[in-house]
Amino acid sequence: MRLDLTAGEVDTLDDADDPALVEATDLLASSVPQACRGLVAYHAGGYWSYLAAALTPPVDARTVILRAVRGPHGLRAVADWRLLPGQLLLNGIAVRDDDRGRGLGSRLLGDGHDLAVRLGCRALLLDVSLDNPAAHRLYLRHGFTDLTRSSWREVLGVEASTPASIRLVNWPAFAAHHTAYGFGDLTVRTVIGDDVDLRVVGTAIRVPAAPDAAALAAAASRLVEIDRCFSATTGTDERPAAAGTELARFVRMRCTLAATPG
Repeated sequence: MRLDLTAGEVDTLDDADDPALVEATDLLASSVPQACRGLVAYHAGGYWSYLAAALTPPVDARTVILRAVRGPHGLRAVADWRLLPGQLLLNGIAVRDDDRGRGLGSRLLGDGHDLAVRLGCRALLLDVSLDNPAAHRLYLRHGFTDLTRSSWREVLGVEASTPASIRLVNWPAFAAHHTAYGFGDLTVRTVIGDDVDLRVVGTAIRVPAAPDAAALAAAASRLVEIDRCFSATTGTDERPAAAGTELARFVRMRCTLAATPG
């Protein structure tokens, strides 16, 4: 007889002092595609303290919701949800290696569906790596459909590029956030007046996929230490490959929720 190990309630990680926040961060970081290790906020040195800060406000004022299944030896699975206007985004989901194949991912998805309904959301959103077809099929079974695709690519020539001329829009807030948590979004203004968002995680930076991507990264490298640069291109169809090695491809998926009687 096969032992049923799927039993276990889905609970909210609700305490800013809960040591499980470190475990949740490590588990979520492990779910990122290998080529993207070090490029997302889960890999920032202070991400667990960011989660602790996100759980400090009253429950009805938060936009970060962590749902998890605990076991006798720690977390078995965790889902990191973000409340957007009218939508609930699955920012990350992870199941411990020795608990995979036991329905915990499906359980967390179903729990997220119920959570979204309670919050009055119209839809669920998530991103999944196309190098993980099993996860893609799982989301399709749960009613998600593909919206857009994105490609992450290394940006070449940063060291040789002449830095772009920029002005810093939110430097004090960015510097404080990056110092405290190890990541942050830096907004800069170009000479033509466009505001551009640059995501910095540790010493990696994400820039828009544009002809001046290397120049923007070079400008940022005068302000923060940068040793890796990549861009993300998003579209609804397959586009010609941009310069630079492709690191990963993702698809944004959406599950529309049935309207509840008002």
